[in-house]
Amino acid sequence: MSVPIRRLAALLAAAAAVALLVALSRAPWPRRSEHALLRLSWSGRPERIERCRELSDAELEKLPAHMRLREECEGHSARYRVRVWLGDSLLSEDTVTGGGLRGDRAIYMLREYPVAPGRHAVAVEVARSDSVAEEPEEPGDEDESDDTAAAPLDRARREREEHRRERLERLPPLLRLDTALGLAPGEVVVVSYDPIGRRLLALSEAGAPDR
Repeated sequence: MSVPIRRLAALLAAAAAVALLVALSRAPWPRRSEHALLRLSWSGRPERIERCRELSDAELEKLPAHMRLREECEGHSARYRVRVWLGDSLLSEDTVTGGGLRGDRAIYMLREYPVAPGRHAVAVEVARSDSVAEEPEEPGDEDESDDTAAAPLDRARREREEHRRERLERLPPLLRLDTALGLAPGEVVVVSYDPIGRRLLALSEAGAPDR
């Protein structure tokens, strides 16, 4: 083999070796983390902080028929303080609000905390920052012989029930999770919100409940 051909072969081999090294450096290598991961991943609509009053019959008469609601309410969406503890150490403290211009859309929370493997006491608290006046107890049903008097009462009762249903769909004033987790290297535990049970849950990456 002549010298030019040998040089060309050597150059091609070197180029191939460099290309192989570059490809190997970019290839994903499976590597198990030495740490576990605590992840907050939940969403929920903020509570509506309102001040309501009952309209008089004279005030209702001034409104169009489709706008005649016995209760008139004004307010804003609540803010929440989110705190996370690992044992006695406070890992983070955040104040979160709902999305949108008025802050009335869902809150989306995503935070991650590397944790050393082992057994740890973990606490997560989501507490409403805004105070709200206690609502008066609902009056009991009364027997009404006058149909004209019963109709407004039925409508007011329906309005109260609708108001109550909307409140139950939103985050409660206080959520708290206190648990002990045995974490393995590379394990991911997700703290999420259960809107049906209205509580925080800790689930492993595979979906198993916290131990």
